[in-house]
Amino acid sequence: MIGLFLHPRRYPPARERRTPVVERLVLARVGWVVERLAAPLARWDRARLAMPAVTLPVRDLGAGLAGYRIALVTDLHHGPVVPERWLRHVADTVAGLAPDLVALGGDFVSNARSDLDGLEDIIARFRARDGTVAVLGNHDHWVCPDAVSRVLERAGARLLLNRHLLIHRGSATLAVAGVDDFTHGAVRPDEALAGVAPEVPRVLLSHNPDLIEYLPPGLRVDVMLSGHTHNGHAHLPLVGPITAPSQFGRKYLHGRKRVGQTLLYVSAGVGSAPIPIRWGNPPELPVIELRRQTSVLTSDV
Repeated sequence: MIGLFLHPRRYPPARERRTPVVERLVLARVGWVVERLAAPLARWDRARLAMPAVTLPVRDLGAGLAGYRIALVTDLHHGPVVPERWLRHVADTVAGLAPDLVALGGDFVSNARSDLDGLEDIIARFRARDGTVAVLGNHDHWVCPDAVSRVLERAGARLLLNRHLLIHRGSATLAVAGVDDFTHGAVRPDEALAGVAPEVPRVLLSHNPDLIEYLPPGLRVDVMLSGHTHNGHAHLPLVGPITAPSQFGRKYLHGRKRVGQTLLYVSAGVGSAPIPIRWGNPPELPVIELRRQTSVLTSDV
């Protein structure tokens, strides 16, 4: 994580995977130790799961898809500080909301391959009318992206790594696409949406919100859904969020943003790593509702 006054240098995503050498040799090992020391501090039984209802207007959205609801679940970080019972509670809460689609936004594991144990059963609990889609996060690459992918697919999630899914309601169509992790993955949003008709509205799932600044010119993306930032993890009095793991500082730390013709929502996530204490920043399960756009959007970022 990056501290209050520091953030990563600016760099574009790569179209091919970048091996996280330093992260595996240093950060993951340090995180492994910290998580095991911090695990006794976890109090998920007392956690309040925020469930904001987020309404986003979408151009050309057909009447049959008006009110389409997506449960955005990011940053599970299954491991020593985020127990299975908490993630089962999150999955059961999603089921009770009866969304049209579950979008899993990456960072399923934290720092070790042992975090994969039991993950398949958790992912299988997420259900929706149109199923579950998923993308990978940076921690998934730290551990092993291929191993995480296999677990997701065995659990029934559809992995959208530079791919899309078309959803139909009568004559109305929606494209839901996803890309690999911004930091370490092969990020090809143009490939993810290749073949989608120009008039079809699009939702893009990217673990890291920084991608919003690097979308190819002219590529239509109506809505982008992300996580990664944990909304600064912990909020201190008079200081606010203590971390900002983004090239753009706090600009895309949390919530709804509008960039050109794209609406971005960044979730605070449902888990935590490596410290399980989220002062003033509860875990979050946003439900995104798509509405028909009645006016032209103008950029506010």
